Amino acid sequence: MANEQSGDQVVPVEPPAPEPAPVYYEVKISRRITIQDFHYLPSHQHTVDKAIYDEMNAAGVVADVKQLS
Repeated sequence: MANEQSGDQVVPVEPPAPEPAPVYYEVKISRRITIQDFHYLPSHQHTVDKAIYDEMNAAGVVADVKQLS
């Protein structure tokens, strides 16, 4: 009760928010593309993170996509 008498207030501190979970995509592409020295082939289905997906999308090679997370 000493805090109440001296006028100090106790302010609750909230823990920092957790970082958002990474987003992954399952992507089929229409043609071959190389990103960060890796060759993505249209004959394969690729699981990629958002940064790689954004590059594929900007290049116009995304034929089909499914968000996994």
